[in-house]
Amino acid sequence: MASILHDKAASVRQGKPARKPASAAKRSTRSTGTTRLSIKGQIVIPEAVCQRIGLKRGDQFLVLADKDTICLRLLHPPSSREWSQLRELATLLTVSIDQPATSA
Repeated sequence: MASILHDKAASVRQGKPARKPASAAKRSTRSTGTTRLSIKGQIVIPEAVCQRIGLKRGDQFLVLADKDTICLRLLHPPSSREWSQLRELATLLTVSIDQPATSA
């Protein structure tokens, strides 16, 4: 962060327009739209937003709410590597539960 501010200050002193860092341009994935709550309690996500972030029918979300703010977080299924690690952990936990306790 400090290097970005330093570079910006240096370019302003030299009379050059400051450039945005390439990473800032890539991170901008914001889209907006409006929607309404249906009689059934459903909300439709605007098509432009769906296309922008690649939503597909059947995608699942975590819903967080606080006062008048609702946040949807797209849930991703675990990768095959993560799934293998979860299985190994479950096996270890099961084995440790099934073993009788040793008395001291």
